[in-house]
Amino acid sequence: MRIATFDLECSDLRSNFGVLLAAGVKSYQEEPKVLTKGRLGVNDKELCVSTRNELAKYDILIGFYSLGFDLKFLNSRLLYWNEPTLPRRLHIDLYRIAKRYFNTHSKSLATLTAFLGISGKTHIDFQLWMRAAMEGDRKAIAIIAEHCRQDLFITEKLHDRLKSLINSISLA
Repeated sequence: MRIATFDLECSDLRSNFGVLLAAGVKSYQEEPKVLTKGRLGVNDKELCVSTRNELAKYDILIGFYSLGFDLKFLNSRLLYWNEPTLPRRLHIDLYRIAKRYFNTHSKSLATLTAFLGISGKTHIDFQLWMRAAMEGDRKAIAIIAEHCRQDLFITEKLHDRLKSLINSISLA
């Protein structure tokens, strides 16, 4: 069974206003792949298709707020480009687990990883996001790609920390 952690970095939280900037996919305990090629201005069709194709190689996907955001964003963009969506597969959304079982002041990835002593969460300046989205600034995109890469590592570490909890609950 192939398992991957994944994360999307987008120019907006809404798929009708934003585009895909980077997509990270990490096979369990392997080096991540961060896809950034295939976007020209607001045309992110090639990047969306390559992201879908990469994710389709896995049986189980793990993400953080990935059911609430990442998959919706990707599938919306694919439909916009008249492309097939990602086929259904098993999915573990760590945000849903955190929302149900944690009593922290926030359920963000930054809060949970800090609470559990998992380091590596990076933050991106708003102006950098704007340069990547509006100007296609390669340096800004490279920084966002590295941010995505780091999110894959800490999401995998969070999953490892929550594994016993995940195995003992029903995700229905």
